[in-house]
Amino acid sequence: IADHVRALTFAIADGALPSNEGRGYVLRRILRRAARFARTLDLHEPVIYKLVPTVVDIMGDAFPEIKEKHQYVSMVIKSEEESFGNTLDRGIDLFEKLVNNYQKKGITKIEGKEAFRLYDTYGFPLDLTQLMAEEKGMTVDENGFNQEMEQQRERARLAGKWDYGIEVNWDEWESPTQGSDSKFVGYHILETESQIRLFKKERDHVYLVLDKTPFYAEAGGQVGDVGEIGGEGFLLSVKDTVRQGEKIIHIAKGDFPNQLTSPVVKARVKRDKRLSTARNHTATHLLQAALRKVLGAHVHQSGSLVSPFRLRFDLTYFERISLAQLNEIEQIVNQKILENIPVEPYETSFEEAKKMGAMALFGEKYGDVVRVVKINDFSLELCGGTHVQNTGQIGLFRIEAESSVAAGIRRIEAVTGEEAYRKMIEERKIIRSMSEVFNAPVEELQNRLQALIEQNKTLEKELQKIRLKSSSQNVDQWIENAKDVDGFRLVVTSVKPRSVDELKQIGDVLREKLKSGIGVLG
Repeated sequence: IADHVRALTFAIADGALPSNEGRGYVLRRILRRAARFARTLDLHEPVIYKLVPTVVDIMGDAFPEIKEKHQYVSMVIKSEEESFGNTLDRGIDLFEKLVNNYQKKGITKIEGKEAFRLYDTYGFPLDLTQLMAEEKGMTVDENGFNQEMEQQRERARLAGKWDYGIEVNWDEWESPTQGSDSKFVGYHILETESQIRLFKKERDHVYLVLDKTPFYAEAGGQVGDVGEIGGEGFLLSVKDTVRQGEKIIHIAKGDFPNQLTSPVVKARVKRDKRLSTARNHTATHLLQAALRKVLGAHVHQSGSLVSPFRLRFDLTYFERISLAQLNEIEQIVNQKILENIPVEPYETSFEEAKKMGAMALFGEKYGDVVRVVKINDFSLELCGGTHVQNTGQIGLFRIEAESSVAAGIRRIEAVTGEEAYRKMIEERKIIRSMSEVFNAPVEELQNRLQALIEQNKTLEKELQKIRLKSSSQNVDQWIENAKDVDGFRLVVTSVKPRSVDELKQIGDVLREKLKSGIGVLG
């Protein structure tokens, strides 16, 4: 346990987080092994996180970063322990039953599908199951486990294919011209004259790869551009833009000629959609900076979605973000919008970007040259997406929702620009309408509503007393009409209570007055 908590403390302080993928899964495996060792010591409550201060006391002077982040590290480990603790005991029970069953049959190897079930349902990493099996003098069919894992990955891969249902085999694509392709030129222009390098018609879609394109392909959480591609004798509506390896594929619909007369086309991105997406992307950068300012520098991006209609930002945080904090975050972002700060994208070396303190997605792979987006001294991020020229173009920023999506991961959903203004107008109409109904100024609405709620609670209690008194009178009548069954008084009647609590109260009155007998209320 001591070795495990030391490794976890350093890794989490360095920015890693337990997850189901890559290095994050290594951390999760280490933590779950430690949790299981704690169970063998009859420690059933989270305990690993309590050892973090000991690691800091011993090693904090030599490694000050763990001293700075010890509270955050403890919070991450505790959250993970609580999450796994919910299933650990059930998983151990299942394992013990499996072992007993195998031992009765004289079998010493646990089937791969059973080990995978422990992994998939109860979160047991394979090496944990192997360790537990070894303690019982047994082994695990690792090949069988890997086969089950591969089948699940294949199912996930198929489920994650494009909705458009195309398998990319470039040999099957038509190639009207030769040369380099998929050069993205759309940071500053939204229309180009291009040449079709590759295309394929399948069902009601046309797929095109151009030599150069203003269309941004889905990446980094930002959705692909939409627009039009027109050529000699045809005009296609581009519904999405995706990347397949190094190639940018335009997914379009429309009448496309069976025989292409000319490979030259006009590619045009839909301007309003691009601008809305750019607003949301720049707002996402402002949001992340504001989150770190309000919640702490330990907050990191865990995922995002940037579309023309809204933005979604997932962050590492282990408790609900309060309304006061959300209001402060929203206010900071809108203040930066009002300041109309230039948004400055530029390219530099990855090492130089790191020296400048640019934010990067943990676990993401970057090349030697990276694109950095700078917003004054407020935000600096590695980003290949599209942005507005200055923060004032965002217009308005509104947080719409905050929720939990997984252990230690919170999600914020927000809107900007015209969508934010539209929602603000809708809310204002509702508030003004309520103001008229209550005949009160807007600033007094909250107090009026609170008073109304309290008044309603008081009236409900009074009404409940009246109904109970009426029911008590009915109880006397029910007892008078009770039937005698083998020396027992039997009361059977139908009631219509307003709630389960009211039904219980009527039952209590009947039991008290009946003294001895049987009462059935339905």
